[in-house]
Amino acid sequence: MIALRLVAADLRSRFALVAGTVLLVAVPLTGYLLLDGFNRGVDVSFRTASTTDLLIQESNSVGEITGSRIPIQVGDDLLEAGASFAIPEIHAITGTSNANAVLLRGIDADRYLAVTQFEVVSGRPLGPDDDPRAALVGIDLAASRSVGTGGTIRLRGRDFEVIGVFATGTYVDNEAWVSLQAAQDLLGWGSDVSVFVIPAGGPLAPGDRFGTTLSVAPRGEVLDAAAEWDPVLDLGRVGSWSLAVAAALILATVLWRLAWLRRRDLAVLRSLGLGRSVVVGFLTAHGAFATLAGFALGAVFAWILVPVVSFRGLVFSTKPVLDPVVMIRAATLGVAILAVATVLSGIATLRRKPAHALHDE
Repeated sequence: MIALRLVAADLRSRFALVAGTVLLVAVPLTGYLLLDGFNRGVDVSFRTASTTDLLIQESNSVGEITGSRIPIQVGDDLLEAGASFAIPEIHAITGTSNANAVLLRGIDADRYLAVTQFEVVSGRPLGPDDDPRAALVGIDLAASRSVGTGGTIRLRGRDFEVIGVFATGTYVDNEAWVSLQAAQDLLGWGSDVSVFVIPAGGPLAPGDRFGTTLSVAPRGEVLDAAAEWDPVLDLGRVGSWSLAVAAALILATVLWRLAWLRRRDLAVLRSLGLGRSVVVGFLTAHGAFATLAGFALGAVFAWILVPVVSFRGLVFSTKPVLDPVVMIRAATLGVAILAVATVLSGIATLRRKPAHALHDE
């Protein structure tokens, strides 16, 4: 209780120092939240399967992005093999540079709603009776191209009317969806498609071969596409832990300084029989206040900076995701920072005997 009174007195009399301590803790935690949130954003966008359905695609390709082209007749073969349905899709990258590259998906307008989960942000879904030049665009693509419902997006040199904007929370939000026939015409593929969506639990399982050139893969797990971000993520992980270490050292130094400013009071209390617990309580209370306030301030800073640190690569864009997973990890890290800082500052403070502190005074 006495230690808490000393901390309360410091909050009033040394407000500038305490506020500076909170800010010094908040800045590294802001960086940690943004870097860890960026890693989380990539995981959510690329490494989380959004459905239990399976894909039939060319072996050694990433059919949900590009690189797979198979005949439409494969659909009949899949039905004969026991699949209850086989819905064709086209996936390709269109454009001539990073500036105009777009992820294109050709969908079976009659059946895609049965196997595709998304939220319509504005407008309406694509239907079988829509004009061949109608398109749905993902929310990230809409933002990067500054286009919305009723606008126009250019795909492979042709203008398409945007009839709706959708969101899935994954990399798919960077896609433009057109009818299967429109995609085939754009690419000059004739009747060929990229993949077939089939149900899980049937005769085919992930990793199986189908014919001589096709294979079965889980839908929604685009691990190879996520490799584009690996160097950035590795750097982010190193940066995250470096910021955590910096926060612990900064907090330990400031706690030691606060204890030094209170060295006479703490020495008297220890001489009266309160022992080392009063020092530990003083440091812990100060550290807990700085960590809690720094975490709250860091979360606000990170939320404000999310739009600024969003990043776009080839046809993909991603940004930090400050979801409960990231916040819990940051809070756990905050507790670890508090523990390390308290131990380090406690060791430095308790090395000095109460008698020596009183003698100096």
